[in-house]
This record gives sequence, structure tokens and C-alpha cells, in this order.
Amino acid sequence: MMDDTHHITVSFGPGVSPAEQGQLLLAFERLARQMTGKPVEVFKHRMGDDSKLRRSMTSEERAKL
Repeated sequence: MMDDTHHITVSFGPGVSPAEQGQLLLAFERLARQMTGKPVEVFKHRMGDDSKLRRSMTSEERAKL
């Protein structure tokens, strides 16, 4: 089976609340599907952990925190 889903990743600035982000993601997805006629999925960009200490820890060490 071929995956013909199209993905869009969105980054939000600090001034956009989580509630607004959810509404916007759904609106973007709806609009993209209407405009393209394709199965578009819109996702929020995941921010990486910039803490050097946490990145250097094992998952067991992080679980103890």
C-alpha cells in the first residue's frame, strides 16, 4: 500500500497560546485539504531538549528526577 499522505509541520512563536495552537493546527489542516484535495496532515514542530545535562543522562537517570 502506498502512503499518499502529505505532511506539514508548523512552528509557533512564544506569543501563540497552546489553545490557539490547537485551533490553528486544525484550521490549517482543513484548509490544506480543501485547497489540495489531498489527505494532508498538519503537525506542530517538536522542540528538542537543549539541556546538555538531560541529553547526557540515560533514560533511567531521567526517570529518577
